[in-house]
Amino acid sequence: MKKNLFILVIILLILPYIGVSQSALTTPEKSSKIYVAGVSKNEDAINAVDKLVDDLKDWSYWEVKSAKDEADFILKIDIETSKGVTLTSWGGTSYSLIAQIIDKSGDILWESSQYKASPNGTNGFNAANAVVKKFMRALKKKFKE
Repeated sequence: MKKNLFILVIILLILPYIGVSQSALTTPEKSSKIYVAGVSKNEDAINAVDKLVDDLKDWSYWEVKSAKDEADFILKIDIETSKGVTLTSWGGTSYSLIAQIIDKSGDILWESSQYKASPNGTNGFNAANAVVKKFMRALKKKFKE
C-alpha cells in the first residue's frame, strides 16, 4: 500500500513537468526563415528597422524573407524615438528597441530586453546604428552559431 502511494505521489509530482516539456516553445534555429516586421510608422524608426534587416542579412544566421507568408518566424521590432536634450545627449533622436520572436500561430517565443541609444560622440551621433548594434550583439549572444 505504501509503495503504491509513493509511486502515485512521484507521478503527480512529475506530471506537470512532462506537460511543460511537450509544449515547450522553440526558437528559430540557424537557417530558419524569418520575416522582420517593424511596428512603428515613424520614418526614423523605419530607417532603423531597415538597418537591422541589412545587419541580419550580413549575419546570415537566418534567412530573411521579404514576405510574412514565406517565413517560419516573425521578428517583431518595436522602435520608439524621441527628440530633444537628454541626460546622455545634447539633442537629436534617441532610440529605444524591443523585439519579439513570434511563430506562425502568434505565440511569442522570445522577447528581448530593451535597448536604448542616444546620439553622442561614442556612436558618431548616430543613435539608430548604435541601438541596432546593441540589439545585434545581444541577438548573436542569444543565438550562438
